[in-house]
Amino acid sequence: MEKLFPKGSAQYINRLNKIKVLNLIRESGEISRADIVKLTGLSAPTITRIVASLIKNEKLAEQVGIGDSKGGRPPMIVRFNGENNYVIGIDWGRTHIFGKLTNLNAEPLAELDVKTEASTDFESDLKKVFRLIEKLLKKSGIDKSQLNGIGIAAAGFINKKTNLVEYSPNFKWTNVDVRKPILERFNVPVIVDNVSRVMALGELHYGIGEKLKDYIFINVGYGIGSGIIMNGKPFYGFDGASGEIGHTRVLYNQRNNRICSCGKMDCLECYSSGRGIEESAIKMIEHYPESSLNDVYNKYNRISAHKVAIAARAGDNLALSIMNQAAEYLGIAVATMANTFNPAAILLGGKIMKSGDYFVNKIEEVFNREKLQQPEREIKIVKSSLGDEAAVKGAISLVLQEILNFNV
Repeated sequence: MEKLFPKGSAQYINRLNKIKVLNLIRESGEISRADIVKLTGLSAPTITRIVASLIKNEKLAEQVGIGDSKGGRPPMIVRFNGENNYVIGIDWGRTHIFGKLTNLNAEPLAELDVKTEASTDFESDLKKVFRLIEKLLKKSGIDKSQLNGIGIAAAGFINKKTNLVEYSPNFKWTNVDVRKPILERFNVPVIVDNVSRVMALGELHYGIGEKLKDYIFINVGYGIGSGIIMNGKPFYGFDGASGEIGHTRVLYNQRNNRICSCGKMDCLECYSSGRGIEESAIKMIEHYPESSLNDVYNKYNRISAHKVAIAARAGDNLALSIMNQAAEYLGIAVATMANTFNPAAILLGGKIMKSGDYFVNKIEEVFNREKLQQPEREIKIVKSSLGDEAAVKGAISLVLQEILNFNV
């Protein structure tokens, strides 16, 4: 998708200059051409040409007025044209598919949340995604030709070289091409990435990124993953499989080992994810006949992580034991990540992080115990500022990134 020019060529230098100018315009809110010259170090004729192209050709900037003159010609004021460029972001989850159609400022025109049965049938879920996109276009009233792209957050190991979901433990997909059928159906750029990294990107562009450029986003939901942001950019690793914190082993040489969805034994996900918390409740409930979770199990023949969290907040001993165990393993894993990458902060997000302040406090307690004890270096733990919208806003930012770098 990226447009490649030989390094040092006029096209290559022009593209770099255009990227620099466009990003400066977006970050500045409103800025004059004269100030762009000062801040970029580029010549006035070069800035005039680039800004004219951004306004007339790419339509990613617009003139918004004339500034006050300090002698000579009054400065022309420009800003990023996010309002008139549209994108769809999709959070493709196991039990729901959440989509938003917004402009490039992430201001929504339409949104839909479609509940799905837990499924491993890619084709069936793909049809639901098709219908969701079509409904978003109809509901928003914009024409498909006005759409700049579609970003998708999906669970799984996504190879950034092939764009394939090589394996998704949550969906049991193997070597699935999510991007191609959607691109062929709607004829717009489609960018797919791992949901945890996408959530981290959502924070970078629309949340905590205004203050921090180095952090790790820990996503605790049905599974567990992380997105690593270094110096304002996502860290992918060799081929895109970085951040799989949920598939590190946390227990050894114990009886009744648990098999993880990835096929390994006793991964962090087996105990601290939504799925792991549910499994812990079912395994342990026979030893707690007084627990209120017995009534839940007898009624529904299952115990959701949400019900465990509610019972824990009410002081149920079984629920507290399960949630404390989940927080203990999470705190140790997060401290290991912090000791390895030295981020400015750890962000906690995902459905399980809505379990209550006591759960986050327990994770923070363990984290502070296990991290490197260096008083002059403080790594903060904070909850995601975007909540349930981190993934869908991150999916929007996938397209925004490509636009800001002139890759689409």
